Amino acid sequence: MSDAGLRVHLRIPGTAPVPKIMSLIQRVEAGGFDGVGILDSQMISRDTFVVLGQAATHTSRLTLFPAVTNPFTRDASVLAGAITTVDELAPGRVKFMIGTGYTSASTIGRKPATLAEMRACIATVKALVAGQTVDFHGTPGRLTYASSRRIPVLMAASGPKAIELAGEIADGVLLLVGFNRGIVQRALEYLERGAKRAGRRLDDLEIVWAVRTGTAASTTEARRLARPTAVHWGILRWGGHWLEPAGVKLPKLEIPDAVWKVYPDLSHAHDWEAAIAATSFVPDDVVTELCAALGLVGTPADCADRIVEMSKLGIRNLYLMPLLTFAPPEPEVDAFRDVVFPRLQAAGVR
Repeated sequence: MSDAGLRVHLRIPGTAPVPKIMSLIQRVEAGGFDGVGILDSQMISRDTFVVLGQAATHTSRLTLFPAVTNPFTRDASVLAGAITTVDELAPGRVKFMIGTGYTSASTIGRKPATLAEMRACIATVKALVAGQTVDFHGTPGRLTYASSRRIPVLMAASGPKAIELAGEIADGVLLLVGFNRGIVQRALEYLERGAKRAGRRLDDLEIVWAVRTGTAASTTEARRLARPTAVHWGILRWGGHWLEPAGVKLPKLEIPDAVWKVYPDLSHAHDWEAAIAATSFVPDDVVTELCAALGLVGTPADCADRIVEMSKLGIRNLYLMPLLTFAPPEPEVDAFRDVVFPRLQAAGVR
């Protein structure tokens, strides 16, 4: 776990009681992970910043961040105050990550934030956590308790315009784009374009790759479990930007009504087996291709091999997003502790 090696962070959904979440996070720290991101989706998860504050006092080493918050369920001034308070409990171990708020918006019947709203919110949060004064509709305001410690502000991005914006204005980016060679190369092109607009280089940015992760005893079972996420990503949502660089061509598919009735959506489903059943309209061979483009889906050994392969592209920061939102990621904790991390260390990647 040296600073020069690969850093691996894990998504923790706040869908269990807080004491259970703390026990899980302590297992994550003991298992050798570098950080945790706490899901922010107010209708399905416990409050992100409360959980982060608890995690700060229950851990000693992990990097902690909201994964990811948004500009509309909390004012920018509230966000800046919240992350500064968490940093007070875990000095130097905190990052701020913000996105457009997909499930935070859809579960309350509104649209995600616009890129203009993202630009404004990120500018305000960056200034406030740095101790600067911000103009709020003619009223100057600053955080009276801002510290001298730097809190990196990262933007989550999945589309080309969002990635360019992150490269232009944020301290770094959380890329939710998939995870194969073609996708990585294309995403970095967009990111560099945005960075150049601000007179920056890719080396000036912290780049974190959000990778959907599902492990099982067999590759076949892992792909079966990954069906809802693969279909949501590749067919319903973001795949339009990334299937071509990934080398995936989809057949014509009729999407059944059952897909749209899954709550809150296909990749965050409360009833995972029902979500798997709702994706039966997609052939197995298509799911196989989507899983290969999506991220780390397979046996623990498969996942280790893919990480080693991708590390050759200079990838140094992973954020693992286990498939299930309403079950703790215990299989992934065990798989990475017992199989993946030892293999990465043997390969000199970590």
